[in-house]
Amino acid sequence: MLVGKRVNLKVAEKEDVPLLAQWLNDVNFSGDYQHFPDQITKAMLEKRIVEHRLYQNEWVDFIIEKKDGNKIGWAAHYLSAPNFGWIEIGYAIAPNERNKGYATETIQILVDYLFLTRDIVRIQAVIDSANIASRRTLEKARFKKEGTLRKALWNAKGKWTDGDFYGILRDN
Repeated sequence: MLVGKRVNLKVAEKEDVPLLAQWLNDVNFSGDYQHFPDQITKAMLEKRIVEHRLYQNEWVDFIIEKKDGNKIGWAAHYLSAPNFGWIEIGYAIAPNERNKGYATETIQILVDYLFLTRDIVRIQAVIDSANIASRRTLEKARFKKEGTLRKALWNAKGKWTDGDFYGILRDN
């Protein structure tokens, strides 16, 4: 478990599959801007959680919990470009727990963990360009906007949108 001041990140386990499947397949949980192009089956999610892999690449899911044990969100880190060793993060907070700083703390916990345990120089995230809340969250966590990927994300409204590319370097 990765421990923070207000939240903990627990590596997702088999018993978390029903909750994660519900969250990741629910547009109300993921929000208007999240890029979840495909529904994920419980079987596929269970395989990903047990093996920590998706499409033959590393993928680790976490449950975000408040200190009282209340499960309030999901986070992940994954190898997004194996030939470069790029680690990307993703996150989503339950709608009733948003705007309380939990996502920022989650990102900071993931960044600290990844830089302490990996020989990497950067971590990245891609967000919908219109997602002001996620932009602010990444910037609070010291990520810098590195560019825009035109029409790179398929959003919950069924439209192609631009994606802003953010990164943080080990020496920041």
